[in-house]
Amino acid sequence: MRRVFSNGPSKDYVIKPFQAMAQKASRIHVAAPYVTKTDDLVEAARAGKFVDLLVGLNASTSPQALTAAQGIPNLAVRYLTRRFHAKIYMFDDTAMVGSSNLTDGGLMSNREATICFDQPEDGNAIEELRSLFLELWDSALVLTPEKLREFTTAYASIKRSGPDPDVLIEQAVGKAEPVNINVASAAKSRQASVPGRAPQTGIRAIPACLHRSDQPPSGRQLPARRA
Repeated sequence: MRRVFSNGPSKDYVIKPFQAMAQKASRIHVAAPYVTKTDDLVEAARAGKFVDLLVGLNASTSPQALTAAQGIPNLAVRYLTRRFHAKIYMFDDTAMVGSSNLTDGGLMSNREATICFDQPEDGNAIEELRSLFLELWDSALVLTPEKLREFTTAYASIKRSGPDPDVLIEQAVGKAEPVNINVASAAKSRQASVPGRAPQTGIRAIPACLHRSDQPPSGRQLPARRA
């Protein structure tokens, strides 16, 4: 059974497992920094499923897509404006995670790498994703109709020759960022280190990417893990 989807030549479109899992689920939780496609989530909410959507408010997110999701029963939307890059799709006791945003490109046309967690042995990974989603959700702000109007106005005022569009949007709707490392401390640590020099331990430094490391949104109960 295929687990990794990439919108590649074999037509392994990410939207296929996304729609299949959404159709079977009673609860859907999506975190994506770039959002231009909400029709599947709107349809799911109208079918009686509970949907939580966490988006990034930035120059790559469509006000029209968010407007389509505004005021739909069973569909809650929150937002972050910076330091948010996770793409998490949860459906009861299955999940998807990878590079795909909630956009036409991410789900169908860009070359992506998104893995499905839908096997009995995936329970621990799904629990970790559930905890991460909750942490991000709790850091986010509710996308009220007023905030959506402010975002739409800021989005419309963006010009290529103007200031950073994401700064304009953040000035309009306010800053919202997840709990993260202390950026200032991290910068100071980098300045104190000698570039290219391995730690004085007698062994080669291992790139961080090679190291292995071995509660529900407000008013909403997340699905229990599968046995």
